[in-house]
Amino acid sequence: MTTRRVLTVAVFGLAWAAAMGLRLEAQTSARWTIPVEAANEKNTLPSDDATLKAGRALYEKHCVNCHGKEGKGDGPDADKRYAADMDLTAAARAARNPDGTVFYKIWNGRLNPKMPAFSDKMSKNEVWQLITYLTSIRQKPRG
Repeated sequence: MTTRRVLTVAVFGLAWAAAMGLRLEAQTSARWTIPVEAANEKNTLPSDDATLKAGRALYEKHCVNCHGKEGKGDGPDADKRYAADMDLTAAARAARNPDGTVFYKIWNGRLNPKMPAFSDKMSKNEVWQLITYLTSIRQKPRG
């Protein structure tokens, strides 16, 4: 191999390793690390009957076991130590988790506390449908 080719392969290898390292860090950290550009993403889907129905079906298929039937974090596979963090209906948590943040969490997941990544199970459009449904079950802030 020529020196140029070796350097090219090395650069791509390092870039790939760095990207995987960032994803692994996001998955293993006890606290979420959400990139600003991800947090600022907006859901452009309408909150209509069709989108809500599709989102609910996705929730029932992928989320109920951990987050529970009503999104309270009390599903049969829920980690009881993190039940408050798993409650998707809490108004206070909604303010800290705008749509882009929720998308990032669903898409990328993490290992501890466990939140599976769904990038290999759902399309981006399906994640946005799910988020539309989740928004509909959030409690409204008092005031």
